[in-house]
Amino acid sequence: MDFIVIVNSIIILFLLMAVGYICFKSGIINREGAKGLSSFLVNIALPSLIVVSMQIPLNADTYSKTMEMFGIAAVFYILSFVFAVIIPRYLTESDLEKGVYGFMLLFSNLGFMGIPVSAAIFGQEAVFYTSLFMLPFGILVFSVGVLMLRPDMGRYLDKKLFLNSGIIASAAGLIFFFTGFQIPSPALDVLTILGSLTTPLAMIVVGALLATMPFSGMIKDKKIYAMSFFRLIAIPVVLFIILKPFVDDPMLLGIPVILAAMPAAANAVLMAEEYGVDSNSASKGVFISTMLCVVTIPAIAVLLL
Repeated sequence: MDFIVIVNSIIILFLLMAVGYICFKSGIINREGAKGLSSFLVNIALPSLIVVSMQIPLNADTYSKTMEMFGIAAVFYILSFVFAVIIPRYLTESDLEKGVYGFMLLFSNLGFMGIPVSAAIFGQEAVFYTSLFMLPFGILVFSVGVLMLRPDMGRYLDKKLFLNSGIIASAAGLIFFFTGFQIPSPALDVLTILGSLTTPLAMIVVGALLATMPFSGMIKDKKIYAMSFFRLIAIPVVLFIILKPFVDDPMLLGIPVILAAMPAAANAVLMAEEYGVDSNSASKGVFISTMLCVVTIPAIAVLLL
């Protein structure tokens, strides 16, 4: 296991956060600017990343493992959803905080952290199987995720909820994936460039939002540490216990466990900001869980795999 890759990925995240923090404190980015960047990321960059992640060839050699991994991914998301529904009830009485905590428990940082870490442990073949977890990610973020943050939107069956750029990108990506359609080079190149903006801009926005809060408030929030325990340790351990009797392939067992051990997805902050809920708790959750994962991810890998 390449610990250097893990540590390097986390350092990059924190340095990007630091850039956003400094930019906000120096006046380069203000509150409205951060909100505008969040909207761009949610509606343009992230959907582009979703489509590009689904440009994966499906052939006879990978079909069996692909179908098995889809089943494992279903268990992965169902388990995370159970934690996301139950745990926040015991952490806070605030409905806004419950939604944000639930979002962070359901969605881990699969893209930036998940892909390089799983590749470092299991090799380049792991990138393909890790990408399979990205297929339902976009649909869930822009449907279940939004309803967690804003339950009131579900009461009115707002059609716009299911016609946003994230859902459209996910639906198109799934069609392309199963039909084998390859997006022409110029268009794919543009989508790739836009998608590549997601990680750096997301972390810069997180850093800018962190700059609006007192540092002591970030590191002293006990509820965030409790959420991080379930995000980083409890979910991957329970997933391992469930999968171990049924999955023989070490890679097909290891990849989902490692992905389950990832910190809270950075787009928790972006989505909270976009939908006008508690972005402060989201920022703290992303920051603390990312800080702690430098210890917990290697521990999970060494002790369980």
